[in-house]
Amino acid sequence: MQNVSPLLTAHYRDKADHCFNAMKLLAEDVASFRTGIGLLAVHSAISLNDAILVGITGKRGKGEDHQIAVRQLERICNELKMENKKGVQYFSWLLSKKSDIAYGERRIEDPVLMLSMDRAEKFVNWAYTQFKEVLRAAE
Repeated sequence: MQNVSPLLTAHYRDKADHCFNAMKLLAEDVASFRTGIGLLAVHSAISLNDAILVGITGKRGKGEDHQIAVRQLERICNELKMENKKGVQYFSWLLSKKSDIAYGERRIEDPVLMLSMDRAEKFVNWAYTQFKEVLRAAE
């Protein structure tokens, strides 16, 4: 699997890594950073997906409907005949929580926050396993 845009892939991969690492750091004090942790979980996945899309297609998802990005990722997995598509589910779940986390009128409950961090970590692990050639090409 060849990366068609290594520099742009690296840009989005770095954004994803920064958000993910910040999420992990802030998770040491959930009470103080609850909303930030949730947002970082979601945005780490969005940026990592952008890195995958740009590496494979040369274009990232644009627009506010992030479910389009889920369909794009699923289409790529199908085109590449990937058996393990669990990451698409993790990504979709995170995006389904984005509005509640970012704009919701209620506090993010612990179970949702813990699942957000878990799904972000699982998405990262899946992406770096399934798309290692693309995501590591710009190193």
